[in-house]
Amino acid sequence: MEISFYLKEANSTNETPIYARICYEGRKLKYYISEKINPKYWNKKTQRVKQSKEFREHPEFNQRLEDIVSDIRNSYRKYLKDHKNTIPETDSFKDFLDKELKKFEPATEKTKTLLGFFEDVINRTENGGRLQRDTGKPYSKGTLQVYKNTLNRLKEFDLIYKRKIDFKTIDLDFYSDFTKYLSKDLKLATNTIGKDIKTLKTILNEATDRGINTNLNFKSRSFSTVSQQTDSIYLTEKELKEMEGLDLKGNSRLENVRDRFLIGCYTGLRISDNRLLSADQIKDGFIEITQIKTGNPIVIPVHNVVAKILKYYRGNLPRPYSNQKMNMYLKEIAKMIPSLHDSFTYTITKGGLNVSKNFEKWELVCTHTARRSFATNEYLNGTPTLTIMAITGHKTEKAFLRYIKLTPTEHAENLKRMWNKRYKKMMAV
Repeated sequence: MEISFYLKEANSTNETPIYARICYEGRKLKYYISEKINPKYWNKKTQRVKQSKEFREHPEFNQRLEDIVSDIRNSYRKYLKDHKNTIPETDSFKDFLDKELKKFEPATEKTKTLLGFFEDVINRTENGGRLQRDTGKPYSKGTLQVYKNTLNRLKEFDLIYKRKIDFKTIDLDFYSDFTKYLSKDLKLATNTIGKDIKTLKTILNEATDRGINTNLNFKSRSFSTVSQQTDSIYLTEKELKEMEGLDLKGNSRLENVRDRFLIGCYTGLRISDNRLLSADQIKDGFIEITQIKTGNPIVIPVHNVVAKILKYYRGNLPRPYSNQKMNMYLKEIAKMIPSLHDSFTYTITKGGLNVSKNFEKWELVCTHTARRSFATNEYLNGTPTLTIMAITGHKTEKAFLRYIKLTPTEHAENLKRMWNKRYKKMMAV
């Protein structure tokens, strides 16, 4: 048996899937493995990843390829043993490899259709049979709900417009009609529409990798994932001090929620990580955790506000609440802060139209405000962007700068502070 590795799109500037060409007993099988790589890191001659300072994971990546070679050979021997030394045809061996290497069940008539395959993905995700490729961890309940929402909207679109939705019918005409349905009929926000398209492309990519889908129209640039920058808020350091100074003694519910929220404001933790944070993850002035969403380990210094909270709770942490209850109680707390009664205009695109609503700032405070406040305040204080990103988990500076929330006036004031610091430093020389 000969096993060689090749790239699906060798001239791509982005990550592209890797497939194995398996030659055995006069038969050839093209089999996509669960790995992707940017072609600039690939060595065509060795059919492995190059040694590169830009891609420091090359030893681990190449070891995974070696493990796959070993797994394919072992699977072939197992097939022969299970089938009385009958040489498998390529289709049968592919299904066997899917089951052995990827834990996929062979495609059925139902999963050969787009909606049937989509349902199968949801079932495997829900049952823990489908894990995140990068981390090997189960998908979150939030991701699962996004999948279900997208599938339901596809089914409704299929029913109302009597469109035969299947792999072969996914083209730019479908994209135009489906996004129009989401925007005009359902009047969904732009980012919700983008989330549906992104989810659909995830499903189509998985079906393509498994050889079930061969229609690549969804990879067109015009089949784009739309998005819109939202007017989400952050709390300034002054506003956080006001929240910290609220006298909530005698109301343990609000006190616990306020203190958990402040921990998020000074650590940048997602609410999923914040809620599970425990005292044994805090040692020698540092918080050491593995992020639930990314699986990445991070280390965060304990801010003096967090230290005060730990001291108040005698080395423990305030009681965590569900995200839903936290959001409800946070508004009750934020309403007590006079400066958060300033008017704030929130604008989104809904149903293809710009919709603006006026709120008082306290009405928009939620659990995610903590993480955004951390990132924005650290940026304003001159903390290097890469340092903040190491904690927030943003992969690109472009994505990070979209995430922080500064008005044009705040940008100008920030630049003015930088100039003043520079001037004082120059005059001191």
